[in-house]
This record gives sequence, C-alpha cells and structure tokens, in this order.
Amino acid sequence: MEKKMYLVRYYGGCYDDYYTVVLFVTSKKSTATKYVTKFNSTLNRWKKYYSKFEKTEHGFTWIKEEYAESHYGRWCDLRNITKCYYEEINVR
Repeated sequence: MEKKMYLVRYYGGCYDDYYTVVLFVTSKKSTATKYVTKFNSTLNRWKKYYSKFEKTEHGFTWIKEEYAESHYGRWCDLRNITKCYYEEINVR
C-alpha cells in the first residue's frame, strides 16, 4: 500500500517566463485543500484591491502613471501569480 502525500504549489507567468513554486508538502489532504482555498481567496482579494490602480488601453492592462513608483512592484508580483493548487504524489 502506497502512502499519499500532497504537494502544494502555485504557478504564474506565461509562455517563456512560466514558473511554479513549491510551498510545502503534507500528508493530510484537508490541510492542502484548506491552504489552497485560503491562498486563492487572498490572491483574488489582493488582485481586486490593486485593480483600482490599473488602466486599460488598446486591450492591455497596465498600472496608472501616478501609482507606478509606489505600487508597481507588488502589483506586478500579484499579476504574475495565477493560482495555487495541490497535487497528489506517492511516497516510495
């Protein structure tokens, strides 16, 4: 009987700059599920908050000039993160 573990990660970027980050591994599926739910909920809240600093022109969304210096770093980091998820792995 193989033991199951759950690898919690998030991913972001697109095409050539796609990346994944491993956050932790757990033996409890409930822990992984709760963390993923909380992470994605918090991510959506922060993205919604930072969306008030954005403008859309010609189909592209970018940060407004007046907020570029003060909010660009965090806005860019949040924009690049897509979502958190877990995957089931087997322990040998």
